[in-house]
Amino acid sequence: MVTPSLNKSFKFQSDWPNNNSQVYLLDSLLKDIKNDEERVFEEVSDGYIITTKVTYPNNTNLVKQKITLDKDLNFKTVEVLDSNDIPQMIMQFNSIDLKANFDDNFFDLDSIIEQIDMDENNNSGTEEETEESNVIDDIIYPLYIPTGTSLVDKEKVAKTDGERIILTFDGEKPFLLVEETVSIEDEFSVIPTYGEPFLLADTVGALSSNSITWVSNGIEYYIVSDAMSQIELIEIANSISAIPTMK
Repeated sequence: MVTPSLNKSFKFQSDWPNNNSQVYLLDSLLKDIKNDEERVFEEVSDGYIITTKVTYPNNTNLVKQKITLDKDLNFKTVEVLDSNDIPQMIMQFNSIDLKANFDDNFFDLDSIIEQIDMDENNNSGTEEETEESNVIDDIIYPLYIPTGTSLVDKEKVAKTDGERIILTFDGEKPFLLVEETVSIEDEFSVIPTYGEPFLLADTVGALSSNSITWVSNGIEYYIVSDAMSQIELIEIANSISAIPTMK
């Protein structure tokens, strides 16, 4: 994940998306169909519907998907359903290019950075730039906290190039929330990132079995807990990333 505002690229060290269902990846959909021995095939007036199980480790409430194909076996829609058969995600395919060609440097990091720099120069003066800050003006508290859990300690720690806030929550679902300033690198750097990418309100976070971390508006957030599920970690992170902040 390239983050020009920090002059960094976060490289995820995981086999995502190979171990997850993904509604927008044809390979993932085909694997779900192939791997589900209990899949249901139905012929309808304008095509076919295949119902399969799904694998979403970060949201166990998503249990199956309905894949709609036309008479020529082209993908038309994918609906991911919860345990109550209510659609939670819908993907619609208007067209699919099965013979798409990419330049040799299409996925080359240096080429991507060069294109981003060109775009920023062309848009100079029309967009706000991320400003580096060495202080945290306002502590962001989560809007969602598990029942029976509350803030018990707040600590501010000085770093060499900024500040770190450590919020300790205790109770039935204890967790630690860390907020700290991040610096903009002088030279572009690649940061190894462990976990799976997870989409938040305005950025992408790295989710592991007991933690989630992300960067937003010049602040890096880190939540860790040995007592909460990934879903609960995500709920807290979403309640923080949903809060508008200004620099």
